[in-house]
Amino acid sequence: MSVLVAALAGCGDRAGYDKLNLVEVTGKVTLDGSPLVGARVRFEGADGAGADATTDASGSYRLMYDSEHPGCTPGSKTVRITTADANVEGADPDAPTTGEKVTATYNRESTLKADVSASDKSFDFALKSQP
Repeated sequence: MSVLVAALAGCGDRAGYDKLNLVEVTGKVTLDGSPLVGARVRFEGADGAGADATTDASGSYRLMYDSEHPGCTPGSKTVRITTADANVEGADPDAPTTGEKVTATYNRESTLKADVSASDKSFDFALKSQP
């Protein structure tokens, strides 16, 4: 009986994620032509919900909807890229942004946009120290 309940619970959970139509989004972030390592990349919808990733040694990222599900919901997104812990979700917005390598136009006041769809799912960002 417990096996059946566990199986049904798993199916219900997966079905919920299927309804989101998650798109596996990847890309690369550079700063002044060099890979931006260890940056947090967030694709955020108008409702504030989003998907996150951290760039690797080559500046590459792969968005995760949550800790177990890769991807991002489709639609228009504001992209926020930061290297400072103070810019992460839930942090004090008045906290100093020590360690930030990119300007506010890429994170708190981001002008970066992406329109995620099944056919548009790779986004590279070539950031400049002085936009």
